[in-house]
Amino acid sequence: MSKYKYLVIVIFSMCPTVIFAISSSNYQINPLNVGDAGGNGSNSVNHQLSEQQIGDVTVDISNSTNYKIHHGYLYPKGDVTIDFTVIPEKRIPLVGNNGTRVTIDVYAVGGNTPLHSYSYYDTDNNGHYTGLQLTGTGPGTYDIAVKGYAHLRKRLNNVVLSGGVNNIDFTFVGSEKLLCGDVYTNGSYPDGDNMVNSVDVTYLTSKWAVNDAGVSDERADVDENGQINSLDMTKTVNNYAVVGD
Repeated sequence: MSKYKYLVIVIFSMCPTVIFAISSSNYQINPLNVGDAGGNGSNSVNHQLSEQQIGDVTVDISNSTNYKIHHGYLYPKGDVTIDFTVIPEKRIPLVGNNGTRVTIDVYAVGGNTPLHSYSYYDTDNNGHYTGLQLTGTGPGTYDIAVKGYAHLRKRLNNVVLSGGVNNIDFTFVGSEKLLCGDVYTNGSYPDGDNMVNSVDVTYLTSKWAVNDAGVSDERADVDENGQINSLDMTKTVNNYAVVGD
C-alpha cells in the first residue's frame, strides 16, 4: 500500500489554484493557495521547512535537523530603498546647517558609467534623507555615489543592497564630508564637472557680494551663511584642482 494517502492535485482554471496536502509521515506539506500572502511550514520530521510564498517580505529558516534552508523572497527590480546621510563641509554654522541637494548614482562594481541616476533630493538640516526608492535597481552589490549641487562626488564601493530599506552613511560616522567648490554648471554638466577649477573661481567671482544668496544663487553660497563673499572664495580655492570620485 502506498505511503501517500492523497495525490497532489493542481487545477488550472480562472480560479485560484489550490495545492492539497500530502499526509505522508515524511513529507507533510500543509495546504497553500497560490497567491496567498503567507505560507505554512511542513511538520515533517525529516523536512521541516518554513514555507514562503512569492510576495512575502519576511525570511525564515527551516528548523529541520538535516536541511537548514533559508526561504525567502526574490525581490524584483524597484524594491530597493535607501536612507542615507551626507554632510557638506565648511558650513556656517556647522550644526543644523547640513542640508544640500544631491544626486545619487548607482554603478556596476568598478564601472565608470552609472547604471541609474536619481536626481534631485534635498536632505534635511542634519544631512539625512529617508525613503529614496531606487527604481530599476535590484538587490545586489554596487558602487554608489553622491554628489552635492556645489560639491565633489563621493563614491562608496561594493555596497550590498538588499530588498527593502538600506542605510548608507556617506560620512563614515561624520568623519568625511563632501568637498565644496564645484559651483559652475552648464548644459553638458548640469551638476558640475566634478572638479574645482578656473571656471568655478570665475563663476564665484561673478556672484561676489550678493547678499541674498537664497534668491540670487544658492549654489555659489558654498558655506550657506546667506552671503557670497571671501569666505566662499577661500573655501573653493582650498580645493582647487581637486577631482571628485
